[in-house]
Amino acid sequence: MTEPPLALPASGRHVWKAGLLAALRVTLSVSALLAAYFLIPTRSADDGSDVPWLILDLGVFAVIVGIQVPAIVKAKHPILRAVEALAMVVPLFLLIFARIYLTNSLNDPSAFTQPLDLITALYFTVTVFASVGFGDIVAQTDTMRMLVTLQMLLNLVVFGFVIRVLASAARRGVAKRGPQPAPIDLNLPGE
Repeated sequence: MTEPPLALPASGRHVWKAGLLAALRVTLSVSALLAAYFLIPTRSADDGSDVPWLILDLGVFAVIVGIQVPAIVKAKHPILRAVEALAMVVPLFLLIFARIYLTNSLNDPSAFTQPLDLITALYFTVTVFASVGFGDIVAQTDTMRMLVTLQMLLNLVVFGFVIRVLASAARRGVAKRGPQPAPIDLNLPGE
């Protein structure tokens, strides 16, 4: 006699479906962010200081994080929603700094040890974010050193505060939903 194929209960299938939809939303969101990063023309030196743009960009980032918190608490799957939010806000944060570094490098080629293009600006931003700092690209002007220092400090905020806020929202969302059914046991009998 053959065993019936192992199938997840409806609730298990629902969780998988929710996870796949979240992965699709993250993929589409990050793809849209990358498309914007690569397709929107960079600003020229004649457009003025980058400081107002950086403040505006970081303000938008804070608003997006702020919007995510109630969305996580209200979500059917708060932990999944928190992971999805984090998977979108970290690339946004990185792309904000990559764009600022790129614009500064294009306006002042001596700002870094080599002129940055779209790829090297993103590469430099990620090495700073990851605290790797290979040393192949280094800020050379005081203005860029201060901007890189600001990113390093904000990295700590993203690692500490933003992740903590999203995780706390997920915990509140889980608590709000009440007790959940027992986890699905996919072990075969006798294992």
